[in-house]
Amino acid sequence: MTSPRFPTIHGVLQVVRLLPGISRSRTAFLAATSVLIAALPLGTAVTTGLLIGLIPEATAAGPDSPEARSAYLLLAAGSIALLLNRLIDNFHRAGAQNLGRELELLLQDRLAAAVARPVSIAHLEDDEVLALLRVARQLGMDYIRPERAVQGLAAIAPQFLTAFGSSIVLATFNIWIGLAWFIAWPAIFIAMQYEYGRVGKTVYMQSTEMRETEYLRDLAITAAPAKELRVWDMMPWLFARYDRMWGERLDQANRNERIRTRTAVGVIGALLVLTVVSAVALVDAGLAGLVGFGALAVYAIALQGMFNFSAFDDVAAFVSFGSLPVPKVLALDAQLKAAERKAFAELPATAPERTIRFENVDFAYPGSDTSVIEGLELEIEAGTSLAIVGHNGAGKTSLVKLLSGLYAPTAGTITADGTDLADVDPAAWRTRLSALFQDFTRYQLSVRDNITLGAPDLADDTDRIWKACEPMGIRTLIESLPDGLDTVLSGEFEGGTDLSGGQWQRIALARALFAVQAGAKVLILDEPAAALDVRAEAELYERFLDITAGLTTIVISHRFSTVRRADRIVVLDGGKSVEDGSHDELMTLGGSYAEAFTLQANRLARTALPGAEH
Repeated sequence: MTSPRFPTIHGVLQVVRLLPGISRSRTAFLAATSVLIAALPLGTAVTTGLLIGLIPEATAAGPDSPEARSAYLLLAAGSIALLLNRLIDNFHRAGAQNLGRELELLLQDRLAAAVARPVSIAHLEDDEVLALLRVARQLGMDYIRPERAVQGLAAIAPQFLTAFGSSIVLATFNIWIGLAWFIAWPAIFIAMQYEYGRVGKTVYMQSTEMRETEYLRDLAITAAPAKELRVWDMMPWLFARYDRMWGERLDQANRNERIRTRTAVGVIGALLVLTVVSAVALVDAGLAGLVGFGALAVYAIALQGMFNFSAFDDVAAFVSFGSLPVPKVLALDAQLKAAERKAFAELPATAPERTIRFENVDFAYPGSDTSVIEGLELEIEAGTSLAIVGHNGAGKTSLVKLLSGLYAPTAGTITADGTDLADVDPAAWRTRLSALFQDFTRYQLSVRDNITLGAPDLADDTDRIWKACEPMGIRTLIESLPDGLDTVLSGEFEGGTDLSGGQWQRIALARALFAVQAGAKVLILDEPAAALDVRAEAELYERFLDITAGLTTIVISHRFSTVRRADRIVVLDGGKSVEDGSHDELMTLGGSYAEAFTLQANRLARTALPGAEH
């Protein structure tokens, strides 16, 4: 993905384009107040200059003279303009702050929607997407905030307009001086924003390296790895590595993120020369009597107004850095929207009622040239139980991810009753699925939520929840918790509690059963009882096969001895089906299944002997 030459200017333009979508009326109000805040000080400056020029004449003519009345009118006009400026400025700042906050909310929603939009999870492993995501995630950081960008723009826009008006005033004195100032400030602003953009590009380019550094930081402050880190005394190693990597990133940042000397010298030099030339010209004109005292005061105040422009202070920096994530979020949104899969076929409401077929399916994970599934031919008869076994790395979990639509096949098709699932709305297909993966998520939510997430619209159906819990033998456990079904499953929350690994697996299995009760037709169990011993796992599978009789059930396991009751067993090796049949048929075949089954059964028998090690 190519970056614009002026990333911060690009970001500012994106911010400006988004604001009317939040509120046209409030954006128009912000623009109008920007003009007023620019015009009123300029009007004050002009009236002040004219007043200064009129004072000698008014003093000489007396307090009741027309000159004195004109002086009072100028004073009143200047004072009113000053008061209005203060009043409008408050509304202007408040409007900018509110729009900025709503812009952040909009971008956070766009970011969440963009990441959630793809039906697969391949984009979450793409380095370019992760780099965009890391920058976009910095929306809430103190200095990388779109709210700051809007507030900065609200401050700079009136200054820009004031400088524009002041250059016109100076042009009435000397066209070349006015033109020089008219060109100077936009050029200086763009030059400085280019410098900030270079800094922002450095931040973006370091995204991959910073992800690793942040990972090390999170290891030290996260509960899950805390046991190993302390038992193995890894904390000194972790801190040393974190300090080293952070130091390397910081050194690189210091080298790349400074405002370059030639830019600083060029900007300051240009301002110095232009200021000296303008001031000398004004003084010479005043001494020569070419301009009056009042006009000279107007020109001097206009020249002073030129230096209220924020080109290289914190305001300009906040505009730049606050705009930085905006194009990243929009680019991520566009990139993931372009990859969105369209539905071309309607899946019958009863599907699958005949078969699910893998037809010559190949699959390699994104970024890898090695296929984990190759030429797979597999037919799954609806309403039967299928066990898929094989050693680690055989492609079992990859097969389930393909069936769930988490990844798309590299080649070949997966069909349900003859309909290619690649042409079907993934949401429609997933209403037919209930899946439990080996690395299931332990949600820090209530027991009720943990069980009903498979069908959240039925979360209030307590009877259905208990029906899903009873086969898992966890109703008594849940009723013993402080708040029963409403107990939060996390020790990090007041009144919450944590569960053992086996208890968590039973909660997750109840979640899978709850989705089946809600209408899922295909139940996928990917190593769902890996934390249980072999006997407990075998008992659990047998119970599940009884409970789900008549349902299309796909069980993944590396323990051959626990799936013997399945209607059919497929052995995967190297991403291919190498054996296929019932338990008795595969034992008679005497192949890898029979060998592994016998080996695991003998090991189980030995551990069951009195005095055997456990």
